[in-house]
Amino acid sequence: MVRGVLVAWLAGGVLVAGGRDLKAFFQERCAICHGSDGSGKGAGGIRLGGRNLRDDRWLAKEAEAGLAASILNGKGAMPGFRRQLTDGEAHQLAMEILRKAESGKVVSRERELAR
Repeated sequence: MVRGVLVAWLAGGVLVAGGRDLKAFFQERCAICHGSDGSGKGAGGIRLGGRNLRDDRWLAKEAEAGLAASILNGKGAMPGFRRQLTDGEAHQLAMEILRKAESGKVVSRERELAR
């Protein structure tokens, strides 16, 4: 089980699908609510109840397909990103969030350096 921190995007690299920098996409579109560290403590996350992507109980029951569907279609206060991401990009982003969460790493380099 993950204890503590979430998703570290590839140190020194970027998660790219079809020429799109998904790390930058996460920072621009997702971190506002989910926070750069995935804690849900981004500027909009506290106000809108952004999902804590580091929550062990949530991670234990979350699957890639469900997370990708939430990314594309939205869920609750979260908007869908179907117009900005392809199905493949959403699945790659979901996979990366879940894979990195399982390894207990952080979302952004900034958070990693602040430790």
